[in-house]
Amino acid sequence: MTTTLADIPARQALCRNIREEHRQWRSAAPRIRVWANKPNGSPGLVLRGEVGDHLAGSFKRQKNVAAPGMLRLRTDHYIARWLMSIPNDPKAKKNVVITVDWMGGRWRWSGILKNWRLRVQDGVRYLEVSWIDDLQYLQFMLGPPNPLLPIPLFQFPRVLPLLGPARWAISMMILLQLIRLNGNLWTLPDDPFAMDSYDDLFDWSDWQVLIKCNPFDLDDSSTWALLATRMNRMDTVIADALEDAKLVLTYRRILTVDGETCPVDGVDECANGALVLEVVDPAQYWGPDGTATGGGIAGGFIRTLQTFLDGAVEDTKTIIGDDESIKPGEYFEPGFYGTIGSHPWIVLRDSPWTSIQTSDLIWSPATATSVIVGGDNPLADQLAKLTIESIGALIGYFLLAGFSGLGAIAADVVMPFLVGTIFAWLQWENSTRGHNLGWVHLYEIYQQGAENNAWSFTAVGALRSGFQATDSETAHQLTLGAACPIMPGLHYDIGTPMGSTCPEVGDVILVDQVEEMVLDWDWTAGKSYAWSTTVGTARALQSQSERSARLMNKALTTLSNIGVHLLS
Repeated sequence: MTTTLADIPARQALCRNIREEHRQWRSAAPRIRVWANKPNGSPGLVLRGEVGDHLAGSFKRQKNVAAPGMLRLRTDHYIARWLMSIPNDPKAKKNVVITVDWMGGRWRWSGILKNWRLRVQDGVRYLEVSWIDDLQYLQFMLGPPNPLLPIPLFQFPRVLPLLGPARWAISMMILLQLIRLNGNLWTLPDDPFAMDSYDDLFDWSDWQVLIKCNPFDLDDSSTWALLATRMNRMDTVIADALEDAKLVLTYRRILTVDGETCPVDGVDECANGALVLEVVDPAQYWGPDGTATGGGIAGGFIRTLQTFLDGAVEDTKTIIGDDESIKPGEYFEPGFYGTIGSHPWIVLRDSPWTSIQTSDLIWSPATATSVIVGGDNPLADQLAKLTIESIGALIGYFLLAGFSGLGAIAADVVMPFLVGTIFAWLQWENSTRGHNLGWVHLYEIYQQGAENNAWSFTAVGALRSGFQATDSETAHQLTLGAACPIMPGLHYDIGTPMGSTCPEVGDVILVDQVEEMVLDWDWTAGKSYAWSTTVGTARALQSQSERSARLMNKALTTLSNIGVHLLS
């Protein structure tokens, strides 16, 4: 529809209304509500109270990590008195949920009570309540080898592998566990006399946790991932796939009492306070249309197409030239305020007149030019054992009067010296990196992750992890203050790509994802509601030993448990 001069006053009024609405969102206090489980144990949360009077608070959200929250109350506050009464109340359900709505409910923090502390400081008594956000559900969710079979009786195969686009594979892995936990496949419901709970396998409206995902799509922009679990914690199972594909696991409790509806397809309604998880791709880093990974102040963002080289170990960037088409279309739709990952619009200028509070620009060159993985090859070991047994049997049969057991004896004696020596290692040389580094460069590293089999799918992943851990890194880590014109939950969220500049390094736009968002205040110190956003990570500061230590826990808890080595 064409805009005429007669339409301008109406458009101006609309813009004024939008600005006023945004101003109210920015200046409004967060809405803090405390929820309790129903006394009869039925699905859904009931509102225990709204907290408008508090001393201090801090609620943090981090990318793919369960983050803490804190609320400080007077001891005579009715919510504080109720929380302190829970331990000695035999009828009270012990778990308590908090929701913190901000920016008109577009930014929501929710979590479960961790603990409360009754403290006395300078003669002032107060209750400090600690919470952990709802991503902690993944820390208390295990992945058995076969979630569809009874765990105490039979679990086959020894490991559950799942291959597919990362978004779909992660969502499916979580869904399988939710079906096992909520569907009552082999266990009685929490209340065996509640007849309507026996159909939870097909009726998801009573589930406390749901996962939202699109059907399997070969056009999924996320990279393909191989997930494997053998009674491992779900957050560790999916961690590498999330990081490699630059995905973000989001969460939101659906408050039906506020008129919200369940976003999961096929679930017409859910219980009040049901938690919905979703794996999103805010950066669209591996998208078919490319994504912004840098640029210049004069020319704007530069979009690049990320593609894998041969072997899927290394990847390369190809610059995409923009045409004059108007895209993406969401930016031209009324009421849309977000950011499209392939075409971000936010650029933060680092100068004394912006709302950037702290800035930390880190650059590190690449290190090792070669990665070695492995340590074992079960197939080669079995072939060597079979060869020794066959030759020994033939020698015993013809030269030792038919003594056929010589082969087995020889294999038992020789094999301990041969295990892990035949085709047990894999090495990949990054010649391009070596050329770029020059004559002086570091040589090689050993990457954990393929100790069970050097010639397997996980060996490729381990090689890629090794090159990623030693690659050149540039990270512009920023902390934004409340005066920033862009608004959390409205214009950006966790994982949203942002551009930033640093005047000392020239007219360059650096692109990083939002890693952390914090809403905090402290009335006792005279600090009003303030929010800070951290863009980018400081992984370039980590030494190789720190990186190895970070991977040690996963290597010990997952790979050592996998028995089907040929595919692990």
